[in-house]
Amino acid sequence: MILYKSIPYLFLPLISLTIISAQTPLYTAYQTGFPYNTTCSTNQYFDVALLQCSPCPQNAQQKVNDPTQCDCVNNSYYYDVNQGGGSLRCILCNSAYTRSSDGFGCIASAITCNSTISNAVLTESDITGNQIGTLSSSSSQPRLGSEICTTCQGATWPDVAGQRCMPCASVTPRKDNGTTISCCTANSTDDGVCLTYVTDTVTFASSYLNTFSSSVLSTFIQQHLKASFYLCRMNLNSTATMSIPRLLLTNATACQVLANIAAMQFYFDSSGYAYTYYNTYIWNPADTPAIWTISTPRPSIPFLAYPDSYYTEITSSTYNWIPATFNTNDLITFKLAKYSPTGQFIGLVDVIDTYVQLCGGGYTDGRAAFTFGTQYTKSCNIRVDALWNSSLYETAFYDPYIVFTKSGVDNMLPGSVVIKNYKTASGSLPNQGSIESAWTYHRRFFLLDRISGVTTGGQLTSIRYAKTITILNTLSDGGSYIQPPAVVVEYGELSLSDFGTGKVVQVSFQSTYRMNLDTHIRDIWIAVGVLAGIGALFAFVLTSVWQPRAGKDFIDLGTIGKLFLYICKILATVFFIVMAGVSLWWLIFFKRQDAIYLVLPTSVQQISFTVLVVVAFVLKTIDILHLIIYQAYMDIFFIDWEKPKAGNGNTVSVWRTYFAANEFHEIQTFRRINLTFQIFFVLFLLKVINLENVATAQPGVSLFPSDTDYHPGYNGILRVGIAFSMWLATALIQYVVYVIFYQRFFEDRLLNFIDLCSVSNISVFILIDRNYGYYIHGRSPHGTTDVNMKDMLINLERESNQMSGTRGLQAKANDQTFIILIDHIFRAQYDLLLQNYQEHMRTRTIKKSAENSLDVLMKSYKNLNEFLCSFIDHALPSHNYIVRDRTFIEKLLNYEFQQAIPSVLQGESRNVFLVDEDKNFSNVMFSGHENSLLIWNMATFLFIDYFAFNYVLAAIITYILNFIAVKIRLALGRKNLSTKSSVPKDFLI
Repeated sequence: MILYKSIPYLFLPLISLTIISAQTPLYTAYQTGFPYNTTCSTNQYFDVALLQCSPCPQNAQQKVNDPTQCDCVNNSYYYDVNQGGGSLRCILCNSAYTRSSDGFGCIASAITCNSTISNAVLTESDITGNQIGTLSSSSSQPRLGSEICTTCQGATWPDVAGQRCMPCASVTPRKDNGTTISCCTANSTDDGVCLTYVTDTVTFASSYLNTFSSSVLSTFIQQHLKASFYLCRMNLNSTATMSIPRLLLTNATACQVLANIAAMQFYFDSSGYAYTYYNTYIWNPADTPAIWTISTPRPSIPFLAYPDSYYTEITSSTYNWIPATFNTNDLITFKLAKYSPTGQFIGLVDVIDTYVQLCGGGYTDGRAAFTFGTQYTKSCNIRVDALWNSSLYETAFYDPYIVFTKSGVDNMLPGSVVIKNYKTASGSLPNQGSIESAWTYHRRFFLLDRISGVTTGGQLTSIRYAKTITILNTLSDGGSYIQPPAVVVEYGELSLSDFGTGKVVQVSFQSTYRMNLDTHIRDIWIAVGVLAGIGALFAFVLTSVWQPRAGKDFIDLGTIGKLFLYICKILATVFFIVMAGVSLWWLIFFKRQDAIYLVLPTSVQQISFTVLVVVAFVLKTIDILHLIIYQAYMDIFFIDWEKPKAGNGNTVSVWRTYFAANEFHEIQTFRRINLTFQIFFVLFLLKVINLENVATAQPGVSLFPSDTDYHPGYNGILRVGIAFSMWLATALIQYVVYVIFYQRFFEDRLLNFIDLCSVSNISVFILIDRNYGYYIHGRSPHGTTDVNMKDMLINLERESNQMSGTRGLQAKANDQTFIILIDHIFRAQYDLLLQNYQEHMRTRTIKKSAENSLDVLMKSYKNLNEFLCSFIDHALPSHNYIVRDRTFIEKLLNYEFQQAIPSVLQGESRNVFLVDEDKNFSNVMFSGHENSLLIWNMATFLFIDYFAFNYVLAAIITYILNFIAVKIRLALGRKNLSTKSSVPKDFLI
């Protein structure tokens, strides 16, 4: 394509497009928003580089039917120079003359053809280019002629075809010093253009490589680079003498070609490359500083790169370029100035029509990508052969712009482009990193380049394609303003060896929205810090409460370890609460906003939330493991109150003890919240009712979108928020229904166990810590329960009619459950008897001794049983206890202020039994730690889903982990019961 031939036809597609009104008096290429109107005035033209209306030069006005160019006001003026757009110089013809048809000369205005000659035409010049003064009639004979070699004279030069002489002024400026000029010979042109009077002192040593991983010598760059550079720079040539300002003499098409080549070479700023020529000699010409300043508009010259201060300017506290006035479902108007490879301005296109992604898509799909606040992602696989030669994918170049409303007027502002493949002259890749302040921001990009890879001979050896495109939309100042969108592009390359192999490549496009969330993140960690600080103090309190219960008089490693475990427990709850609060906050405020002021955190900003999710799960898992081990190694003994019959000690049945122990074993993992029902109901809400769709990364809620609608991806924070709310709601409903209805009208398993103990005449003595535990008084008011069915029914009937004593530990009392505090003396005696019994158990197990050893074993068991029975009956003067109620403060704080303190003066011990109306003995089972287990189940579910984005998988893993925890607790508890209470494991089923 020859540049100068395209000049008369430039920008015709713009006739039907909307165009931009007058520029502002001061122009800063990347800061100035200019009004977005429909037409330019008659004395202006549409500048395809500025995308604004610029004034036409003197004696010129907007060209009829082409608003992108200027034309002389009438035919009395001819073109001294006409480079397209506003690069026009009109000079008045002498009187009695008018402008010639090519516009670059004047002809006698009174000349007409002889109307009697039908084949006569009006010719203005002979083959030499000289104007014909007079016309003569033609003979009736056919025109005769012969081929002759004619030298172009005056201000003409031969065209590429060698068929006629062209005016030099059609492509190069004319000197006004009155000297005779001659242009080029036919074989000394560049890209079909004579550059004799536009070349200057710039040494042109070009590199014609299309820079990438495997650079090749590009025919396109070799053909167009030199001509486009000099034609674009004509107005900056300080050696050329002009009689009027030189600002309007740039060839607009040539500048666009130069910009396209710079984009093809990824703006490589090294000697001999297009961007170096552009930046050094055109945009910032050091040799002609008087041409323009930073605030001077630069007609016809495209703006290709931002200064180093750009990132600081758009992130400063004073930034206010684009007000954010978007509501839910509003579109962000994002336009692209589209240029052909040879510099023609094709028009302003909407990105909503998927001009910015190779995956394509219809209007509906493309609309979602630019619905303000919607996180859009799309990827697809494309065959290499389709990219290589398909007409579906054209090569074009784009400059992004955003259209916005300010003070009631639609304005337009350039957006930036970040080329991930950009390489500096020193070889560094600043745009590969995540530090945006170090990025280099440009303006022009392409989707597919099938041009620069064509080498000598016309063979296409490589193509480059946009592998990933991300549009970054950034809100600033708390959502009051939006920064100019940045298009982040990463290119891939395909070579000739990839063609015809059936290979496919994956391309992706996404539109993201972000804002400065430093305040929100700081608030999160402030909340974590404050709650963690309070939690740490609470952990010290819990440890100080535990220490005397554990019988420790000094701080040792065990105390420090317990403090660490309490800290893990509390911090797990703190992190979980903050995580849940943050996710619910985002869910409510992001989804319910009408005017968009809040967008979701980016993956980097979401790291703080990720830490909350991970730490909450890990610490809570440690807490549950500690709980299982803590419960599984408690001391427990089943006290049998049954007296032998007729003085025979062997008549007491052991089945009552076995039955009570087996029931205790079963309720060790009992919980009021059924996890299986919990999981299924939560999945029903999330997957069947489709509440999962509340977590989509877009404002507003659509539970059942149609198949034609875009289905945005999910956001991890929102998924945590909706899943947590469903878990919490379901758990609360389950708990309330169980406490208010089920255990009241059907069964209370804890109360049933207490009743079983009374019917079996079995008490349960539990020490969860060395000096602290629980007592369930199961002594039957009937004295004996090892009776037949008739006697059992009679006893129950008497009890229901209040014809027997009460079940309580104290006379005329029904209190059967107690919190017990024992002293060191009692604990030492209990350990001695328990150790004696356990040693006999181990001896018998190892040696398989004879039956007479059973008598010794039974004796040790009876000694322990009788010791505890005597203790409960106040029959041991040295081991006495008192019974009292807990105060309100003790119930509130779960702390006993009156500990069992040895009385040195009296030489006896005091133990305390505190009436346990709240059934705190459930603390030795899972049911006493319902909150911790529920938080662990939720933390597990949310942790798995946060990383897998799969509620079903999260439910399965949560169920499996809970199942494992239950089995471990049962196995360890079964072993502990067998060891501590003499019940064989085979009877604990």
